[in-house]
Amino acid sequence: MSLEKLGKYPVVGAEARSKGDLVKVAKENRLNLIFGQDHPVLMELCVSNDYMHVGEFVIPVGGVGPRASEPNRHDGDAVFYVLKGPATFYVADGDETFHIRDGEAFFLPAGVSYQCLNYGSSPIRMVFTIAPGL
Repeated sequence: MSLEKLGKYPVVGAEARSKGDLVKVAKENRLNLIFGQDHPVLMELCVSNDYMHVGEFVIPVGGVGPRASEPNRHDGDAVFYVLKGPATFYVADGDETFHIRDGEAFFLPAGVSYQCLNYGSSPIRMVFTIAPGL
């Protein structure tokens, strides 16, 4: 699967809404991407359309210092739920850090710049949803 599917995976949002179709995306059918140039992480998208993006991402371990996601910001609100952590979110706009444990969620308003860091000895696994179209 390729980057051309971003924003219209598994189907174009307007088309799915007009038909009322529900599409089940099994783990093996997710849109797998390596996100980030300087700080690559695995991102598995279940949905990517004009209203929302839903998926899971993994921040690996190893290297010098903590592993991190690419600094990022979104047009829409975002929620991250930590499956396997803990995860540390650095919010650049307020120069604050937040430590999120397994089973906890973290909300980021639209436009807030952040980075997620892995200080642990195991990969971090999180599910997320971003709502740019709502």
